[in-house]
Amino acid sequence: MDFYTGLIYRAMGFPTEMFTVLFALGRLPGWIAQWHEMIKEPGSRIGRPRQIYTGEVLRDFVPVEGR
Repeated sequence: MDFYTGLIYRAMGFPTEMFTVLFALGRLPGWIAQWHEMIKEPGSRIGRPRQIYTGEVLRDFVPVEGR
């Protein structure tokens, strides 16, 4: 739920309990299309690839003045 959508829903008279449902309804077509593509083509995934951090594990803290 973003700030402006909440203001609009309130101005339109929707009960606060319905805000999340109304927000999700607008996204359902996209979610369903994405799910359908994933099911239809199991070899190609829409999800993000795994990311592996390759930087230093531990570093000493350096104060701002010393950077």
